[in-house]
Amino acid sequence: MCPILQSVEWGELKKISGWQPIRISILENDKIIAGISILKRKIPFIGKSIFYAPRGPIVDYHDEKIFSILIDRIREVAKKHNAIVLKIDPEVDEQDQKAKELLNKFKFVRLKKQIQPRATFFLDLTQDLDTILSNCKSKHRYNIRLALKKGVTVQEMTNEEGMNRFYDIYEETANRNNFMIHPREYYRRVLQILEPGKMVRIFVAFYNKKPIASVYIFCFGEKIWYMYGSSSNEYRNVMPNHAIHWEVIKWAKEVGFKIYDLWGIPVDPKPGHPLFGVYRFKQGFKGQKKIFIGMHDLILKPFWYYLMNKGIKTYMNLRSLIRKGKISDSLEE
Repeated sequence: MCPILQSVEWGELKKISGWQPIRISILENDKIIAGISILKRKIPFIGKSIFYAPRGPIVDYHDEKIFSILIDRIREVAKKHNAIVLKIDPEVDEQDQKAKELLNKFKFVRLKKQIQPRATFFLDLTQDLDTILSNCKSKHRYNIRLALKKGVTVQEMTNEEGMNRFYDIYEETANRNNFMIHPREYYRRVLQILEPGKMVRIFVAFYNKKPIASVYIFCFGEKIWYMYGSSSNEYRNVMPNHAIHWEVIKWAKEVGFKIYDLWGIPVDPKPGHPLFGVYRFKQGFKGQKKIFIGMHDLILKPFWYYLMNKGIKTYMNLRSLIRKGKISDSLEE
């Protein structure tokens, strides 16, 4: 199953952030049997670039022959673009020893620092609604019903108005929880690129006609993803987040999606972790916990790679220290 981050549309979206999409496919009898959507970023002043394939490549990690063909082709393209490294974080289970052995054989280096979250919950949407609700933790069932009783309503608003309502609340969320977000134009661009193909939906929760929570839901194939969520500082006691996800679940089942990826959670959740509250909320829906093998680097130019890593680490640490007052990152392990 191809993740949305490997779609053509996602590559087009990332142009707004300065990435250039590059796509490579391996065909057999006119059928694509492996592929990768690479995001290329130029490194200023030195004429080099980095390659990053979010949740890619899409290939059978047990088929060394096909994997080898794909890597050889990637290396050819990388030479033309002066790429220092190929960074990947495929949706491969961490218990898949054959995949790990394959990556090791092709000299991929595993990193502790992640870009995409390594752990998530998959909620099975093929179950009936009563089963999904009964499987939720009792507190979640209570909060879903409480939100409805209190008069929280949820509307799908996949348009400019919905985007603005989402962003206004998102700014509150970011300020409250001390994290950085993209500028408003980025979320407008998400809407412009992904909405025509029905690959994004915006839901907004209201209380007394006032928007108090909102989510961006991404859709691709048989799966949906929850990546961006916002909640107001007001009326948190009426449980709008529970209401909004319950409406998303009902909508997704009606449309025919089969998996709800609740996105990032800590690999090893413990009290005190910056994402522990997020983990507890998502855990309440009782999805299946998934842990992937994580970020791996294929080093293409060793000298520049180690020089670049030192510079990037110093910059990221400094930015985190200025922005958050600490160097640690919520995706570090």
